[in-house]
Amino acid sequence: MVLLMSMHHAEAQPLTVDPESIVPLPDKFEMEMPAPDVAPEIARFQGAWIGTWHDDRHILVVERVTRDGHAKVVFAQSDSAFYGANREWWRDDATIADGVLTMTGFRIFHYAFDGPDRLYMTATLKSGGVTSGALVRTDAASLAKGERPVDWPWPGERVWVPHLVVRTPDGARPIRLEATFYPPAGSGRASLAIFTHGSDVGRNQLRSWSFSTEAHWLSDNGFAVLVLMRRGRGRSEGINGEEDFGRDHDGGLVDVSSGVAQAVEDLDSAIAFGRTLPGVRPGPVLLAGQSRGGFLAMHYAGLKPTEVMAVVNFSGGWYPYGPVTTPYYANAGRGAADKVPQLWLYADNDRLYNEALIREYHEAFTAAGGRARFELLHDIPGDGHLLRLYPGRWRPVADEFLASLDRQRR
Repeated sequence: MVLLMSMHHAEAQPLTVDPESIVPLPDKFEMEMPAPDVAPEIARFQGAWIGTWHDDRHILVVERVTRDGHAKVVFAQSDSAFYGANREWWRDDATIADGVLTMTGFRIFHYAFDGPDRLYMTATLKSGGVTSGALVRTDAASLAKGERPVDWPWPGERVWVPHLVVRTPDGARPIRLEATFYPPAGSGRASLAIFTHGSDVGRNQLRSWSFSTEAHWLSDNGFAVLVLMRRGRGRSEGINGEEDFGRDHDGGLVDVSSGVAQAVEDLDSAIAFGRTLPGVRPGPVLLAGQSRGGFLAMHYAGLKPTEVMAVVNFSGGWYPYGPVTTPYYANAGRGAADKVPQLWLYADNDRLYNEALIREYHEAFTAAGGRARFELLHDIPGDGHLLRLYPGRWRPVADEFLASLDRQRR
């Protein structure tokens, strides 16, 4: 009987695991409690922290802190197919000053308290790009034993959006869309901003995005923020049908309307749900997004301008083929006209949408009556399609745009 029980236990264990779920650590930690003369604002960093960096799994263990603000730390991260990063850990030195723990090297990491036992971290890459994440305090001894949480800590509050149209195959309930909610920073109610993602290929479609950098920017400007994963993306239920393109007999693209319509339904669901969240003020919402998310924000504002306070479009586009997609910009300009303020942020070295196509989109939008502040940024490192990673380039303009909005409009 003992043998049979042992075999059953062995069979119950998974033979393989998701490689992106593994975060390696040293065999033991060299933990040392802070000395009595270490200031509380330094001592509070000591301990183990677990969470995310750019939405991949991350652990920080602060083994030792001293009164002069020096720290010994262990930094660990998981594999990331999206970023092409291998899982690894290393020991490093850090400094603590003005409430921030800083590690320097080929990247600069900053960790600052975002609650009693919560850290908000930002990483500045050599290129100047910025990614971010959040960590919560955990037990170092449990980590050393190899224990990990089933559900990894996340930068915001995970919520589930009931779909207004699509139901489960048995019809029993609506499918649920994954979203991340960042409540208003203050005590009063705030207007809602919804941010949504672009497209991905293959396994990366199952990656959830927190957009924590952009969410903190919107929160800093007084918004409650809901980050939406559309159907079939991240942990959202349903099937991603955004690639249901219509093609002619030669394989040429002739129609993207099916996928666009599905995305509109998902956004309808997020807006309806977001207005029920605590601390959210009723009224029009701000729509923002990256790539397809930016296109969707603009398109939705043209369809339902009374529902939208403003649009922030980061590198927006559905598919880089003007004959099929440019008419959507004209229709959006005609529908939104001057009723919805819009900020369009593009880069001239976008690898998906070249400068000529970007300008074609903007000209179609404005010729039809639309109004947008159009910023074509130069010298974005690498692929300009990822300009959202360079807030130092777009935040001054975007902060000014948000400050100009009428948030009391009904």
